[in-house]
Amino acid sequence: MKSTALSQGAVLAKGTEYRRQFLAQFSDYLATQHPIVRGLHLVLKGVALICLAFPFVFVAVALYQTYIWATAGSAASLGLAWANFGFSCSFLVFFWGLDAMLLRAFPTDAFLVYAYGKVAKPVRFMTGLGAFFAGFGILCAGAPGAATIPAAIWQFILGLL
Repeated sequence: MKSTALSQGAVLAKGTEYRRQFLAQFSDYLATQHPIVRGLHLVLKGVALICLAFPFVFVAVALYQTYIWATAGSAASLGLAWANFGFSCSFLVFFWGLDAMLLRAFPTDAFLVYAYGKVAKPVRFMTGLGAFFAGFGILCAGAPGAATIPAAIWQFILGLL
């Protein structure tokens, strides 16, 4: 039992070191960027953090619609509610890809996997054209959410009025 706790502590310490190493590399790279690019990075990082709440909101709406369907038998918007939940996740990813394309760096500190200390292996930080296309791929994965979620949010707001 004691050896398991010691090995888990060693893995956690190593993961924290990998995280620090990545953040140092990223900070050095970010310092070389133009101030406008750094400002846009902060804006996109903030928008991504705001968009992090959308999946939680949309899953609550989908669960509510599922409850209505189970009790009243009305499945009119059940499929749309669960589709909006999936699209809200891709909407979040859209801004991560846009940030990586803007900075020409992959991954950036906007990716939440590096926000905590449990990084199992060293982070391969890349810059340049390869990072741009990695961000473009993530942006394309988020495109369905970017096309549908703003309309769903607008419809929700109009429903409240």
